[in-house]
Amino acid sequence: MAIIAVIGGAMAVAGRGGDAASASAAPSPTAVVAPQTMDAHPSSFVVALTWAQGDGLPVSYYAVTRDGRPVTTLPPSTTTWIDRSVTPETRYVYAVAAVGADGTRALTRVVAKTPTAPLATARFVGTFNVHLHATSHFGFSNFHGENQTGGWRSTPTCRKGPCGTELADLHRKAFVLTLTRRGAAYHGTVSVSGIVTCGGADVTSTFTVGVHATDAGPVHDRWVVTKVRGTMTQSESAQLGCIASGATYSVHGSLVV
Repeated sequence: MAIIAVIGGAMAVAGRGGDAASASAAPSPTAVVAPQTMDAHPSSFVVALTWAQGDGLPVSYYAVTRDGRPVTTLPPSTTTWIDRSVTPETRYVYAVAAVGADGTRALTRVVAKTPTAPLATARFVGTFNVHLHATSHFGFSNFHGENQTGGWRSTPTCRKGPCGTELADLHRKAFVLTLTRRGAAYHGTVSVSGIVTCGGADVTSTFTVGVHATDAGPVHDRWVVTKVRGTMTQSESAQLGCIASGATYSVHGSLVV
């Protein structure tokens, strides 16, 4: 005869002979499972994603998105992916979706924030508002350039990354010079006629520009120079009865975004 008793609020059945309890079989997976223990490992120009495979149905492939936009698909055995098209000081949201044979998806998201990068790695490109302040001058009968504001356009001589650049004044078309790069510093010289006159005749002026990056930031998915500081010197040789002249300017430039 079986004995029915309530133990701790649950119904239990006991009988003579010690009936064996039948073990229930583990249920079979019915869907793909999202990537497990997913993590992002950001550096200035690279983000590495890592994850573990779930225990669900077999995965046909993984689909990766960045900020909601598809970027790549990966074989089902993959558990790492490296994004080499990131910019320093930028936040990214990644999602990796496990995609099953029937097209169903299960995804995991992770946020990565890239750190800053050295100024020497920034690209010197774009239009800059430039303030020139004359710190000294000599040889001019009339000098009106104590404080000047202008625009300079920097066009790199390479397709990507930091390199030398062509610098052009937006208001003086003849003022175009190539700046060579050394680290975060740029240097170049140009000769321009017509800025200074002697007895009504145009005189050739030689300008030497030396600037260095003082700040950088992410602009339109690129790591670029945003501020420059330095000096510009101007000189004219003695000629046509006029004495030699020259000036030195401090240069402060800010990128126009």
